[in-house]
Amino acid sequence: MNKKLLLILLIIFFQYSFASEDPILVTESTISLNFDETEELFFSFAEGDIIEFDFEMVKGKHLKEIEIFELPNNKIFSDFKVKDIVKKQIQIRNNGLYKFRFYSSSLTKRVGKIKIYRIPANETTKDFNTNWRWKTLRDTIYTPYTIDSITGYKTIKFKERIKELVSTENVEDLLLNKSQRVHSYYNDNRSSSYLRVDLPNPIVSDLKEERIIAWAYWIGVGQEAQDAYKENARSVGELANGITSMYGTPLAGLAVGTITDLLIPKIGEDVYYSFIPDHENAEKFINGQTYLQFDTGKGIAAYGKNSNLTQGVFYIGLHNDNQVQGIDVDVKVVLVKEVKTYEMVEYDRQKEEPITVTLNKSRMSIKETKIRVPAE
Repeated sequence: MNKKLLLILLIIFFQYSFASEDPILVTESTISLNFDETEELFFSFAEGDIIEFDFEMVKGKHLKEIEIFELPNNKIFSDFKVKDIVKKQIQIRNNGLYKFRFYSSSLTKRVGKIKIYRIPANETTKDFNTNWRWKTLRDTIYTPYTIDSITGYKTIKFKERIKELVSTENVEDLLLNKSQRVHSYYNDNRSSSYLRVDLPNPIVSDLKEERIIAWAYWIGVGQEAQDAYKENARSVGELANGITSMYGTPLAGLAVGTITDLLIPKIGEDVYYSFIPDHENAEKFINGQTYLQFDTGKGIAAYGKNSNLTQGVFYIGLHNDNQVQGIDVDVKVVLVKEVKTYEMVEYDRQKEEPITVTLNKSRMSIKETKIRVPAE
């Protein structure tokens, strides 16, 4: 019994003697922290080690926080508003990696000196490696997913309705056909007048589409101009080599470009005419004021075409510069539009559709994570 007691006392004595040896310096360094900055140091320690920790402020009043963790997240020490720490000893219960965390919340720079020692538990751990290394952990992850697999095809019959063009034709529309009296200068009535022309809005529907190609005009004074227009109507087939026989008037051929010239009388009274864009300027015209116009001229008869203005309203102003004789002016405006007519046609169709089944599968991937571990 006495021998056993003596042996135990000897073991305790040798352990105490070894633990009382000079601490082994792990690190001695200076840290510098700005506002909201953190410094972290990592060291490995052996089971039974005693950490001896010194901290001294070199610049600044204090450091906001110092913490020591046993990784991954076991906090074993913390202190706030630290000015200095002298020989703080912490018993290490497990082999592992430890983190020393220093945090500053001060607006001015903080500088501190650090000393970290270890006191080994016995001779076996005296030369323990306090360094650390990165270790890569690989996790196998299986992600489920589905995929459609084609097992065959089936024929589907169906009906398809298609809009098909039935016809395209050019249609003429007589917008204006009027004889307008324009009085002489010395007459009690005005020697200027105007006529309004309304261009139709083209129809656009599911089965019908209209597009204005152009409009053409004839302006002529007196019987001489009437006779000339009748002659144009009679000879229009010969002038256009029969191309315009589909139209009822020579103005329609002029609008589409199959006729370029019309006969006009050589003698007779003339008229001054203007094409005016709106009512306001038409009123200025008859009142002798400055006005806007997009075409003007003077003659016994005149003709022309316009393919730019295809919608809206315009006015034709007429002025007689004869001081004593009034004139009768024939004004004709013919519009030509393209009309497309469609119909819905139904066809029998068929198509091949795949037959599919849904398969449940999984996709393997490797997720790599790096962690700090003791060097040995």
